[in-house]
Amino acid sequence: MPRKIRFGSFVQAITLQQREVSYNDLVPRPRYDETGTELPYHPQKLKLRPIDSYRLIRPYVSVRFIDQARAVVPLAVYLVLFQLLILRQGVDGSWVISAGLFSVIVGLMLFMEGLKQGLMPLGESLGSGLPSKSSLPVVLTIAFLLGISVTFAEPAIGALKQAGQLVDLYKAPYLYALLNQWSEVLVLVVGTGVGMAVVLGTLRFLYGWSLKPLIYLTLFSTEEFVNVAWDSAGVTTGPVTVPLVLAMGLGFGSALGVTEGFGILSMASIGPIITVQATGLWIRFKIKRRRDDDQAPGLLTESPGVEAAG
Repeated sequence: MPRKIRFGSFVQAITLQQREVSYNDLVPRPRYDETGTELPYHPQKLKLRPIDSYRLIRPYVSVRFIDQARAVVPLAVYLVLFQLLILRQGVDGSWVISAGLFSVIVGLMLFMEGLKQGLMPLGESLGSGLPSKSSLPVVLTIAFLLGISVTFAEPAIGALKQAGQLVDLYKAPYLYALLNQWSEVLVLVVGTGVGMAVVLGTLRFLYGWSLKPLIYLTLFSTEEFVNVAWDSAGVTTGPVTVPLVLAMGLGFGSALGVTEGFGILSMASIGPIITVQATGLWIRFKIKRRRDDDQAPGLLTESPGVEAAG
């Protein structure tokens, strides 16, 4: 009778080169004293020379290093040739740039290895094991909290908060208020959008819902909030969210018996768009109402023809 195994365990097993070695080949033959009693074996401490360590890790590291070098080096060569041949400029600080490119290759190598060995198996294990051991409300609650937590772990979320300094108060006062005075709320809203999207994506596996109604909801907003909402969706689909949410979606799909587990990542992009647009419209309404009522002077900053949240 065939035995079911997780897809993550299967992938991890087939990517390793294995060779069976008998234990008898690794230990010496037993020795006995005059009475026939077996003498205890005390193995010597294993000592590795530098060349031995190099031979052990070289096949493992070289393949992964070359894979990342194939992705980074052509791009670097293109940029250098463009600067030399088109712009007719030399490359200043070539040694620093070379060291930086080497660091990028090494960093990507370690990062990709961490994804394959850490985040993706963890997300796939959570997605495949949780539905069989917990009720649907518990599954949805954990999925919601996970969606929020991965958003706060995204490195690019800080860039979204820094973008508010580039907004002109006079040209886009409401957008300025959203990205500056309400920046912490914005991050929380983006995380809530991802959490809600993961929940809806899980329910979509169960009931076969279509993505089209959610896409239509992204149309209801003003131009100044549409741009930052879609940029927020790009921030959430970063190096932490993508592998974890995608692997969890595949695990959910396998555990729930659906044909595929894709679609939950697209939901994680649509969710922040809707929540950020709704938050922007709410902030705009709140500022306009306070301005009209003129009851909270501490909230509004007066400038020539412009009011913004303070």
